[in-house]
Amino acid sequence: MATDLNTEGYINPLDNPAAANAQINALLNEAKQEEVAKPNISLPAGGNFTLPGGYVLGGDYASARYDAEVRELTGADEEALTKARSGGIGKFVSTLLQAGTVSVAGMKATPALLSELLLGDRDMLLLEIRRATYGDEVEWEHYSCPWCGEEFHLTITLDEIPVRRLDDPSKRVFEVELRRGRKAFVRLPVGSDQEALLAVAERATDSEQNTLLLSRCIISVVEADGSEHAVSGNPDFARSLGIADRKTILEAIEKNQPGPQYNDVKFTHDSCGKEVPLFISAGDLFQGL
Repeated sequence: MATDLNTEGYINPLDNPAAANAQINALLNEAKQEEVAKPNISLPAGGNFTLPGGYVLGGDYASARYDAEVRELTGADEEALTKARSGGIGKFVSTLLQAGTVSVAGMKATPALLSELLLGDRDMLLLEIRRATYGDEVEWEHYSCPWCGEEFHLTITLDEIPVRRLDDPSKRVFEVELRRGRKAFVRLPVGSDQEALLAVAERATDSEQNTLLLSRCIISVVEADGSEHAVSGNPDFARSLGIADRKTILEAIEKNQPGPQYNDVKFTHDSCGKEVPLFISAGDLFQGL
């Protein structure tokens, strides 16, 4: 004989198997409908773009690659960047690039790969990470016109920043004419050079930083008699150069470096009609980080 469970609406499977199964299925469907939906966690937004300088593997200029991908910075990245700030600007920039860069030339963006990129390509990565994270507009709540002194709200788009492109990847090494008939073969600085400079930025003078950069980027010097000698990695040689020659080489490096030209941004102030130069830094791109 079936046992009476004294439960309202209960159907004993022994008495009526079909009805009991129907009741169980109805309860399961009801439970599924009442289940709280799980949050939909989407992947950070990102984008693909073209590097202005290009990644060259093993000195093979013919195989230069220009494709790169970045993504939006997340809360986890913000926490990592906050911690990185205590390690100085170099640590902050490296952490930001590592966090926001997905791939370069179809390869995962490792610290080693990022350190091989031209400075202009690294600057382009920063700009595109900024675009993916905050959008196309950069705002200054209180900007003062250097001509009339009026303070106003300024907004520019990232597309207003001109980008110089390296039309020939082999031009990352170039010749610079020096005084007294000499010439130098110089390469464009890369990420590892930037990291070395930023590591000493807080304690080295501008002249000392220039010496470090020159010692890393001057490959060789050809004397007036045609003799050539390697000088890469020799800070004493960089110090022995005349001030005019040092300036000439530094200007050539800046002139030949591809990438966003942050110092070439200009706008016309409506109130006074003057053309205003706008000097943008990485700090302006990532305000608040």
